[in-house]
Amino acid sequence: MEEIIVGIDFSRGSECAIELGIDIANRMKQDMKLVYVISESDDGKSLEKDIESKIKALISKYSPMLLKTKMTHTISRGKVSQELASIAKADEATMVIVGTHGTSGYEKDWIGRNAYKTIEDTECPVITVRENFNFNKDLERILVPIDSSMETRQKVPMATKIAKLFNSKIHILGLYTSESIMPMVNKYVEQVEKYLQKYSIEYTTEKMGCENITDATLEYAYSINADLIVIMTEQEKRFSNIMQGSYAQQMIHRSMIPIMTIHPEEINSAAR
Repeated sequence: MEEIIVGIDFSRGSECAIELGIDIANRMKQDMKLVYVISESDDGKSLEKDIESKIKALISKYSPMLLKTKMTHTISRGKVSQELASIAKADEATMVIVGTHGTSGYEKDWIGRNAYKTIEDTECPVITVRENFNFNKDLERILVPIDSSMETRQKVPMATKIAKLFNSKIHILGLYTSESIMPMVNKYVEQVEKYLQKYSIEYTTEKMGCENITDATLEYAYSINADLIVIMTEQEKRFSNIMQGSYAQQMIHRSMIPIMTIHPEEINSAAR
């Protein structure tokens, strides 16, 4: 049963996640499921009744926007990231979408607090959305950063799938933190270009050297007014980056643009 899971906490961020989820669900012709997770420390019975009422209000508001699919919901109890991951796996979800928040509000809502942990625990792709992102237009520009890591190309099939759904243009960004890895990055970029050509996806390519991959990715994303950035949980590692957290962590915390994060599959080193 393929469907799109949206983690909610009744914040504006989670409503943005619902709005994006509806757009994708309509294009994929898939159902949506809203998931609320009650903390084990909360009073379940009295709280659950209030949550049920609020969820029904959201369904009443948003379900008419779905075309030929339906919106369901479930209330679970436990750790947010683990419960979302468990439900996504059981339902064979296509993706999970959650809202995140700016620095000032990041610690206030459980989805925002648990966004990166959800990515770590969930096997399918996860999209994180900021509460102030503008959804008045389609996902026209998708940024796909490519570095020297073996996993970097694994994001391309999903980026291609989204590009086909939205008739988007993919912006390939080749990134290298030293001259020695430039040939590897160039090789991977060329492979990505050939893949996109095979599937008739419009694309453009840019390459740049940088000290911090996160900084370079975000600066380029804002310069092209990107609507979605597709990344891996694993990315090229550099000491200056690791000190600030993983690339994925930095991107989730800092990006004002929605991020789709994908787990790498096991790769045989001989396939490089």
